[in-house]
Amino acid sequence: MRIALDAMGGDLAPKATLEGAVEAARDFRIEVVLVGDREVIVRGLGDHDLRGLPITIEHAPEIVAMDDSPLESVVAKPESSIHVGLELVKRGMVDGFVSAGNSGAVMATAMAILGNLPGVDRPAIASMVPTIAGLSLLIDAGANTEVKPLNLAQFAIMGSVYWRQVYKVAHPRVGILSNGEEASKGTELTRAAASALLQMALHVNYIGYVEGGDINRAKADVVVTDGFTGNVTLKTMEGFASFLLSNLREVFADGLLRRLLYFLFFRRRINSIRQRLDPAEYGGAPLLGVNGVAVVAHGSSSARAIRNAMRAAANESLVRHVNSEIVDVLNATPLNLIAQPRAGRGIRGMLDRMRDRLHPTRDAHQPRRPEAHPELTAQRENARREAQPPSPASSESGVPTAELPHSDTPNSRKPAMEKAALLNGLPSAAEPDRAEAEEPADNDSRPMKPA
Repeated sequence: MRIALDAMGGDLAPKATLEGAVEAARDFRIEVVLVGDREVIVRGLGDHDLRGLPITIEHAPEIVAMDDSPLESVVAKPESSIHVGLELVKRGMVDGFVSAGNSGAVMATAMAILGNLPGVDRPAIASMVPTIAGLSLLIDAGANTEVKPLNLAQFAIMGSVYWRQVYKVAHPRVGILSNGEEASKGTELTRAAASALLQMALHVNYIGYVEGGDINRAKADVVVTDGFTGNVTLKTMEGFASFLLSNLREVFADGLLRRLLYFLFFRRRINSIRQRLDPAEYGGAPLLGVNGVAVVAHGSSSARAIRNAMRAAANESLVRHVNSEIVDVLNATPLNLIAQPRAGRGIRGMLDRMRDRLHPTRDAHQPRRPEAHPELTAQRENARREAQPPSPASSESGVPTAELPHSDTPNSRKPAMEKAALLNGLPSAAEPDRAEAEEPADNDSRPMKPA
């Protein structure tokens, strides 16, 4: 497997990313492509023994900071390590991409460059959480703070497929995170999503609502929620794990007898607990729903976390089978559950339009235009006729042929608007509304090719 790594992403980069890359190449024999500032990478690798290791460098002079706007990073930094790394995935030069950088920028750039899988409305971050039985999957863990029932239903499908392929569970148990187990609990969002999942029993083993305390009790293999709730839940678990481990250390820190008991009887067990609770052991979370493999690592990832994230990205099932099965399941799902909603305004609308431009084969490749109200249209036509003097060249109805009202149908001709092309033909951040109104200059219905 050949995996690209964002060498400049993360709070501890580039030291931790380079060390983790070397460990991954040595331990798993992964071909590593380090993406970032070549001079910085070469200088950092000088401290490591690289003999026989399959490590190469792809130069990317720009860096996306952790506090950069995700949308602005897509448009304004086309030579960033995130952008260049995902371009390598798109061109088939690597099998996957790993970044511990700005997770919002990774998602936005992946949507713009790779595009979504057919039928997927929004990608989601799928994060591992420890349970009494091993692990479970929390989806979404931060990619989408506001969602619709459609999104939760698709998260359930994507999480179920991932768990089936990667962890070899034939019928993963899927639950929706709620404030109670009763069907009457939750919100309108969760109740609508639950109703949809009940209709998908052939593809999703939906078991109902799960509460926050049920996650670590392994009541479900896949726990579905929105990105805001999921991220808060994940960070709360990580914070409590750190609190617990620090208190365990304090218990055995004082006194010679306690230290002796620790080394003789408790050290192995506590180390096992620490290993299960440490996020670094799971490395990173896959971004499910994009047309490629992208793994989002924790912003404070250590070298060990980067090493394990590289291993996760190189997983054969993730690379070869997960995406294709997600598409198959969505195609077999009732159309009303996978229908694409209309693109909105703001950042989400801009990302949808970016995706449309780079992937014109989607069903929505032709921009929609609002229908004019019939009475308003009639008033405008009457006013135009009164203001226009009669012309000799008229039709039998008396309306001048040269002054027929312009049609708002998709077949009408309209001059193409010239736009500054940034980032493979993406619109400028200052012109989100013009991008939605732009139409092809030709009359046919062939999809536009990416610039």
